[in-house]
Amino acid sequence: MELRPWAVPDDVHGSFEVYIEEDQEELIFGTQDEDLHRIEVHSQTFIQLESGFPAGQTRVLIVGQLKSWLWLLCMILSITSEDPHTQARGFEMLQLVQSRPLTPDDLADPYLLLLDLLAEPS
Repeated sequence: MELRPWAVPDDVHGSFEVYIEEDQEELIFGTQDEDLHRIEVHSQTFIQLESGFPAGQTRVLIVGQLKSWLWLLCMILSITSEDPHTQARGFEMLQLVQSRPLTPDDLADPYLLLLDLLAEPS
């Protein structure tokens, strides 16, 4: 048997890792595997959740196309924000990705979402 190195598909541009509170994990990714799987399918990403990193936090690793994981990063950062307006936008994004696959229009410019998020007062 020949062992082959793992190959990264051409459309996978990288990954990101973020830590969130365990209660935020349930809020964002749901309580059932189907909830997480739906987000993965609709965003065309692979999401790995690992609890206890450090105590009380969950490590979220997302792999996929740059625009998809950047969009999900903006969603997560928005939901975990302390600003009510930003949180509302994050929950709208969550409802969108739970309800249907993300379209090219949804992913048109995730950089603008990130810039908006970074520009908000802390």
